[in-house]
Amino acid sequence: MSPSLYGFVRDRGPVSPELIATNLLSLHLNGDAHAHIEKLVGGDPRFAWDGDDLRTVDVASLALKDAPYVVFDLETTGSSAGKGGITEIGAVKVVGGLVVDRFSTLVNPERPIEPFVVRLTGITDRMVAEAPLADEVMARFEEFAEGSALVGHNVSFDCSFVTAAREAAGFDPLPNPVLDTLKFARALVPGLPRYRLASLATHFGINQAPNHRALSDAAATAEVFIKLLKLLHSARVRTVGEAAAIRGGARGKVKPQKQHLAEGIPNTPGVYYFVDKHGTVLYVGKAKDLKARVRTYFNGGDGRRKIGRLVAEAAEVRVRETQSELHALVLESREIKRLLPRYNSAGRDDKATWFMKLDTNQPYPVPERASSNEPGDGIMYLGPYRSAGSLDTCIEALGRVFPIRRCDGNGDGVCFYGQMGRCAPCMGMGEDEYRRDVIGEMVALLRGEGGGEHLAALVTERQRLAGELEFEAAARLRDLISGIERIRLTRAVVSAEGIQAVVAPSTEPGFIEAFVLSGGRLISHQGFDAGDTESMTRFAREALDVCEAGNGASDPGSTSDEIRVVMAYLRRRKAAVKAIRLLEPGDLVTAAAKVEVAEPEAAQRPV
Repeated sequence: MSPSLYGFVRDRGPVSPELIATNLLSLHLNGDAHAHIEKLVGGDPRFAWDGDDLRTVDVASLALKDAPYVVFDLETTGSSAGKGGITEIGAVKVVGGLVVDRFSTLVNPERPIEPFVVRLTGITDRMVAEAPLADEVMARFEEFAEGSALVGHNVSFDCSFVTAAREAAGFDPLPNPVLDTLKFARALVPGLPRYRLASLATHFGINQAPNHRALSDAAATAEVFIKLLKLLHSARVRTVGEAAAIRGGARGKVKPQKQHLAEGIPNTPGVYYFVDKHGTVLYVGKAKDLKARVRTYFNGGDGRRKIGRLVAEAAEVRVRETQSELHALVLESREIKRLLPRYNSAGRDDKATWFMKLDTNQPYPVPERASSNEPGDGIMYLGPYRSAGSLDTCIEALGRVFPIRRCDGNGDGVCFYGQMGRCAPCMGMGEDEYRRDVIGEMVALLRGEGGGEHLAALVTERQRLAGELEFEAAARLRDLISGIERIRLTRAVVSAEGIQAVVAPSTEPGFIEAFVLSGGRLISHQGFDAGDTESMTRFAREALDVCEAGNGASDPGSTSDEIRVVMAYLRRRKAAVKAIRLLEPGDLVTAAAKVEVAEPEAAQRPV
């Protein structure tokens, strides 16, 4: 997923309108950038101008009346966060006391829903079977909620599931401040017999009744929260940070304890190990900031009972510093598989279960999503892939690139898609030509064996839409392109033989990152100035020497896990990344020259 405007500005600090226009929106506005960006962010409290540059605002510092809020609710399988999973997430965005946006999706929890929960919510295993997985939903929800305060009723329960899902996907905890309507109600409306959401809705005379479905419960919580905001103001609570500090209703939280175990831990990327008194590793985790992450366990945790038990058993916290967040991700994956800590739920069953199916027995085969790859005559499968949603995005993008059959051909005349040149039978394309030019090239595209011209056509269309200021349509097409590129690249690298090099633009302007992989393992990773060919050549030569010495052999069962970790790390890159087979050190330099690197901000400013 490409960065949003908020993510782009947040990651770069104060940033010029020219850099936003050129590097994020692919626009060259010839001196009009400030006016266009001001139009985009006008009235958005998450942004502020710092002279001529744009920056993001710390939401905790905002006045309660000005801050954006994302009020959310989850439905789950019925177990605790450590054993259960999310089945539905619903959220509404509130700005200035009004609901301005909504987010709602079912989630495939990859485990059965308990019968009593089915009766309570009406959500069945069949309903969620083809829903997107939690890792995809967490990435989408993070973008929906970025720069906002999170609000929920008894929100520690919901946050525990969100934290568990993000942890399993290799994501850091959400940085948003969190507000709890249950705490506020107990502090501001004393004397009520019950403080359940339904009871508060009745007390405040709210029409939206909660019904154990995520979006409607989130909407009811939002109305309760808007009522409580007035009471907070009367109580002289002025900012989001002050509201977040209100205490009360802390049942289920871990009491602060054993803070001494976090002493001396550095503020660097790395992996941490919780160890019991017998020296047994209980849990392995990764962090961009080891000290900040480990301290959260001893300052009250996130409400999960598992954290309380883990802290109670821990006698020591060990850490291993790494060069970067990526190295921490890879090391965490390796250590979980090596040690099998009993408090780790991630990393043990990393099976991919989605395939793209092509039935060549049909006159005009079309790509379909399948949850298994049962063999059959004339049936071709591409995959496996972990995310059903990403696969759907890929199929949608393929429909823009290739004239896939869209109708049964039994209607009168040309179908709607045929009129746009996007349905092969309606265009008069024969079966043999379709199999060669559509199915053959589609398979080559997804396997990374060709098809670059097809993606280039999509990129050109996105640039046209952005140039006409059709930002929403351009963003949608951008995500379609990213989806197909991500699947194509992952598949190509996973299935490739020999030593592979992946080159990507860095989040720091003027730099690139290079990754060398062999046998399913990450051999080396380093960042370079885009013009430093000498360092790139030396890096590639050293990586080839390591592989030649046999130090790149994969562990049993880890064929593609680390490649997928690298792909997940790269998911927010704006530009396409390049993957090549690394035979000579100069191959890396050649690939790096083809990567579109963001220019340093100074180069973007008009002279």
